[in-house]
Amino acid sequence: MSSLLNQFIEYLLIKSKGTVLIYYNKSIQMDTNKNSTADILRLFEVRTANQVLKDAFLTPDPIELYPPLIIQGELVILFADTGIGKTALIVQIGIHIANSNYVVLYVDLELSDKQFEKRYRDENGVHFKFPENFFRAGYSSLRKMPEKDYDKFFIDSLEESIMRTNATVIIIDNMTKVVAGDTDSAKNAIPIMSSLSALKFDKKLTFIILEHNKKVDDWKPISLNDLQGSKMKSNFADSVFTIGRSAKEKGIRYIKQLKVRSAELDYDADNVLICELSKEKGFLGFKEIGKGNEYDLIRSINEEDRSIQIEKILALKEKGLSNVSIAKELGVTEGAIRKRLKT
Repeated sequence: MSSLLNQFIEYLLIKSKGTVLIYYNKSIQMDTNKNSTADILRLFEVRTANQVLKDAFLTPDPIELYPPLIIQGELVILFADTGIGKTALIVQIGIHIANSNYVVLYVDLELSDKQFEKRYRDENGVHFKFPENFFRAGYSSLRKMPEKDYDKFFIDSLEESIMRTNATVIIIDNMTKVVAGDTDSAKNAIPIMSSLSALKFDKKLTFIILEHNKKVDDWKPISLNDLQGSKMKSNFADSVFTIGRSAKEKGIRYIKQLKVRSAELDYDADNVLICELSKEKGFLGFKEIGKGNEYDLIRSINEEDRSIQIEKILALKEKGLSNVSIAKELGVTEGAIRKRLKT
């Protein structure tokens, strides 16, 4: 490519902060008599809808690695409150996938080696036996964090670990430790999410990313708005699910799907998967109990909660938000907002 074209590409990448996909077709020769670069730069591939169907038919259907939550080749986000069992569940899912002959790389940015070891040994000191194709990556004891370009340093280190293990399923626990700054800020999170999305496509990988939720009221159902930086991160994700805590019984958790693209939304608010978090034979994990309604598991709203909710509704109304927007923000129905405003 000419130096002029290189400068043009660099300009686009800077202006878009790395989020623009540029496709270079090597089969097209540059016409030195033309000043335009439009012939060799392509953002879109245009085909007839019928041709798209024919081409896509030749590719295999996505495989459910852990149905219905994890689909091969997708970027998945699991978010939940601290101490609810995100790590326990995702390790359990990773073991299931590894037992299906996929190489899993678990990037553990939360626990020390000793903390991880204590989770997977019984009272007699016997360790749980992990599949040999389940790898764990922790911080190197010799690591030296760069003062600048931490995002690039992380992605380069991640790619090297993927190549070394030949992993096709990568779990990152958790996003808060990845982003150099506030993960709720799109400015800080977009570069990492964009790089992971590009890796997913380029190397046909499956990513499972753990994230925290915002501080939410324990009497309302969990929604996509409760994910830190949800408006941006959920755009990168193919699917999103969460873990809720039962207000009725200690140790009871429920799993709820919030976004899907390639599978059915099986675990919605009316049909969450109810589980018990417990340790058995040196393994801390989730045991399925059944299915139920999320409203039966969360705390009932009281008068104090209702007063706080009304204050929030009025504050949002003063900002000019519609009833629908307020309902989405608070995780309730539009009818409930109308009723509160009438009150």
